[in-house]
Amino acid sequence: MWRTIMVEKIVNNVANLDSRVSKNSTKSQSSTVVSRDLSIESSSDIKIEQKSVVKELASSAPIDQDKVSSIKNAISSGNYPLDLDKISDALMEAYNEMKS
Repeated sequence: MWRTIMVEKIVNNVANLDSRVSKNSTKSQSSTVVSRDLSIESSSDIKIEQKSVVKELASSAPIDQDKVSSIKNAISSGNYPLDLDKISDALMEAYNEMKS
């Protein structure tokens, strides 16, 4: 669940950065000095936001590759225990969140 939330945050941040960059690139280059200063400030704002995204990702929990590979092996060999009630509850919860 937290992994999905992290992915959504990253996607939203990247989308926001992309829209800001495209807005800045479509502005006229023959603007006044004031307009150029604003575009420079916007570029620095984007760089600051990128740094904050990197810091947020760096502070998130690292992925335990050994644990991931052991789970993959258990799934492929058919030894991974599945709780179908828990899975269906999580799916219904996700569905209800999307509806609201």
